[in-house]
Amino acid sequence: MHVGRVGMFNIIRKEWSGWNIKKQGNVVADLKMRGVDDVEALPAYHYRDDALLLWNAIQKYVATVVNSVYGNPINDR
Repeated sequence: MHVGRVGMFNIIRKEWSGWNIKKQGNVVADLKMRGVDDVEALPAYHYRDDALLLWNAIQKYVATVVNSVYGNPINDR
């Protein structure tokens, strides 16, 4: 792929302008948006399976850290 530095920056700029954290920044939403979230329709999609394991582990870790620093609003009521 020979687009050069300027060409690569143009590609990045074009793609970045449409990027949305709630869609492309969320593994679950991204898989659903691309139609690859159904395990029965696509049983051996290893990226999905591994990405969901990592996504869930990160979600659990971040929730634990945030709740330990800021408290858990559900338990603090």
